[in-house]
Amino acid sequence: MNAQSLLQSPNDNRQFLALTLSNHLAVLLVHQQDAEKSAAALTVNVGHFDDPFERQGLAHFLEHMLFLGTEKYQGAGDYAHFISHHGGSHNAWTGTEHSSFFFDIDPDYYDEALDRFADMFKAPLFHADYIDKERQAIEAEFSLKLKDDGRRIYQVHKETVNPAHPFAKFSVGNLSTLADTAEQSLQQAVQQFFRQHYGARRMTLCLVSSLPLEQMQQLAERHFAAIPDHVAPKAPLTEPLYLDEQQRIQLSIEPHKHSQRLVASFALPDIQPLYKYKLISFLAHLLGDEGPGSLLSMLKQRGLVNQLSAGGGIDGSNYKDFSVSFELTQAGLNACSPILQLLFGQIALLRQSPFPLNLFLERQRLVQWSFLYQEPNTAQQTACDLSVNMQHYPVQDYLYGDYRMDLPSETLYRQLLDYFRPDNLRVMLIAPELQTDKQARWYHTPYRVEKLTQAQLEQLANAQPALDASLPKPNPYLVETLELLPDSQHQSVPELLLEQPSLRLWFKADTEFHTPKGHVFVQLNLPHSIASVGAMAQTRLWLELFQDLINENLYAATTAGLTYHLHVQNNGLSVHCAGLAGHQIRLMQDILQQLQQCSFTQDRFEEIRRQLVRHWQNHSKSKPVSKLFSQLSSLLQPLNPDIEQLAAELSAVQFNEFQQFHQQLLSQVSLDAFMIGNWPRSQAQALTSVLSQFLQNLSNGPFLPRQRYSTANIGPVWLEQQVEHNDQALIIYLPAQQKTATQMALFMLANHLLAPEYFHELRTEQQLGYLVGTGYVPMNLLPGIAFYIQSPATACSTLYQATLDFYKNFLSELEQLTPEDFEQMKQGLLTQIRERDASLAARAKRFWLAIAQGDHQFHLQQQIESALQHLPLGDFIAFFYQLLAPEYDAIFLATGPAPAHSHLKVQNASDWHRQLELQKE
Repeated sequence: MNAQSLLQSPNDNRQFLALTLSNHLAVLLVHQQDAEKSAAALTVNVGHFDDPFERQGLAHFLEHMLFLGTEKYQGAGDYAHFISHHGGSHNAWTGTEHSSFFFDIDPDYYDEALDRFADMFKAPLFHADYIDKERQAIEAEFSLKLKDDGRRIYQVHKETVNPAHPFAKFSVGNLSTLADTAEQSLQQAVQQFFRQHYGARRMTLCLVSSLPLEQMQQLAERHFAAIPDHVAPKAPLTEPLYLDEQQRIQLSIEPHKHSQRLVASFALPDIQPLYKYKLISFLAHLLGDEGPGSLLSMLKQRGLVNQLSAGGGIDGSNYKDFSVSFELTQAGLNACSPILQLLFGQIALLRQSPFPLNLFLERQRLVQWSFLYQEPNTAQQTACDLSVNMQHYPVQDYLYGDYRMDLPSETLYRQLLDYFRPDNLRVMLIAPELQTDKQARWYHTPYRVEKLTQAQLEQLANAQPALDASLPKPNPYLVETLELLPDSQHQSVPELLLEQPSLRLWFKADTEFHTPKGHVFVQLNLPHSIASVGAMAQTRLWLELFQDLINENLYAATTAGLTYHLHVQNNGLSVHCAGLAGHQIRLMQDILQQLQQCSFTQDRFEEIRRQLVRHWQNHSKSKPVSKLFSQLSSLLQPLNPDIEQLAAELSAVQFNEFQQFHQQLLSQVSLDAFMIGNWPRSQAQALTSVLSQFLQNLSNGPFLPRQRYSTANIGPVWLEQQVEHNDQALIIYLPAQQKTATQMALFMLANHLLAPEYFHELRTEQQLGYLVGTGYVPMNLLPGIAFYIQSPATACSTLYQATLDFYKNFLSELEQLTPEDFEQMKQGLLTQIRERDASLAARAKRFWLAIAQGDHQFHLQQQIESALQHLPLGDFIAFFYQLLAPEYDAIFLATGPAPAHSHLKVQNASDWHRQLELQKE
């Protein structure tokens, strides 16, 4: 065993110990004094690239099976139950070349949890009883995504690369690839795969806890040193991703949902050795710029493109695609050649210009500040991130690798630019009704492959910068220095600093996270925006047009450590600025000024209206559970109309009608505002001046009441919804009728206990569907709980009966619970509720939500905790019986008919919705 040192931020007070156990397992221990949970993550250098060609999807299947019992802990649901019971959560993922497993838990149970976690990698059972069940789960997951365009397009990509490269393999698996064969059962195959690939040398483990490092080291040795060290490190990939004939091609792909995109990709080699320079992200910054003179600006001016992103694309241990993706207008769909010509002109501008040192130094400064003042993550997120970093960086850069940005040589910069050539290009056009002659395997995606002509390649090779092209300008929003508020100015809760008839401002100086960042929220209450469903539809269009209008001029702010977000929210619009506190109030002022002065053209109105209506119409093709949750939200929330209604209303709006709406939108305004973070009180006064100046030129209106629909006395109702999907889905929503802290505690605790049991019984044991769960779903300020399940083969009536049977069995088990066990269960939930804000961003959102909900004393969480602590077992059992009562006001949203001989009222959703009482408060 040897310990090694790490490069660490001077503002990071955590203690780290990197070591290697006797079995060659690399371990990183993180002592975080204020961690309220303990966490662990183990990442393995094994993924779907390692699947045997005859068993594709095996790595993914193995990930599922590892949770279903070990020699020491044999119950298939024991691990999930233990973690959840003690206030924790767990999950895993399988990627191309890595798989990762992680959990967090109440620190008192960390030792026991680690024992269970480690046993998954030492002695998994791969029990025969669950092999077929999980094979069905994989099939359900596969069928769930059959119409997912991400996977459909990904499969076309896989079929057009070197077939000898493991990227070409099918990653998910299904009944076909995971079937038993005459030579080998699936159980034998997964056992063999585990023995061949899961060894200590391919693993990296990160433990995060408030425990001392010495004690954590003992835990690591006790639980993980026995993981077998019988697998050699993986040999590097040598097959090229693309053969020569797979370059210089255009793929034409027909999506399931309406989409119009053009993607230009350049093949790069493995870029991991260049991580110190962040050159790929820097080139993405240059090509993806959205300011004046940028590629996007020129394309938008020509009416060809709505959005652009650069730098994405697949990457792995011996390949990287650098992709530039364009969201096309209707005109752009027929102008792919001019778009590519402008792209290569912008690349020519980079080649002809000297290395943009000033721009690199700007990025470097921001990245360095991010490292120095990074906000803490949760223990689980820290463990997850670092266990993956350990697979990619040398020990000293486990923490610093993501932030390291050394100055590169001019030669290296030019070498990378040289990959951006026409002969190293692949083009992908994604749009409806393209000419296709092939169909991708598994997902049945229609596509076509064509060679780019020599004339096209020569034209691109000779492209010159456009006359209006330029590199980004020096950033006016970038501050020179950062200063932190002294801890003495920290406030525990926000204070109402200003209260006027049309303006309220809450303020909270926050120094706890030792970051030079802040958040400013401004809610514009606009009566005209909520006057009708048509007004709500036009408000959403107005916001899209406004963001499209201001993007170019404010893009510099987003590259200077600032962000801004605008939403249709509550009774109008909300503006949220975040990031480095310096110049943030200036950004808010710029946005508000543009709000008053903006005007829109008919061309952009037509284009963005078409885009927004398409987006809403695509929603009908979403997975059924998502569609039902959206429907539930629109049924119960007055200011959240049905998406199909919005699409119909907006389709009928003409430009002159919209212009009238635009003139009226700000005719009455009141503002709620909140600032939190690294702000001295003087900055609150500066914001007050900005907001007061904004209101001066407008007609001030009153603060608007919150609206909600009451579901009291509606009785249980079954609402059938039509979806464009073969799967069946059911949501059972049980709303409270009171918004008391006791009711919230009851519904939270019910969900805490039900969630792992419902998943295990209906998903793992009965295999009724892949998407299975319960959720605490507060709506209209009232608590509630939702059961949800989506199934590829089971009718909704059967899903309903299975849920009812589960609930009754669960209730009978609950009656056997001892008061001591009940107290322990409550403690698990209290651990979750008491978990402190993981970041300033999380705290800002929590307080802003409290302000919006009228919790101006900011003590609702403490009231819930108190109610939970004093909740007797008898009252909790009575609450469960109340939910089961035949007359309870439950809502059943389903894609199929109600069960026969049911006491449920079957109604049309629109008819039922009209019966709801609108309440204002």
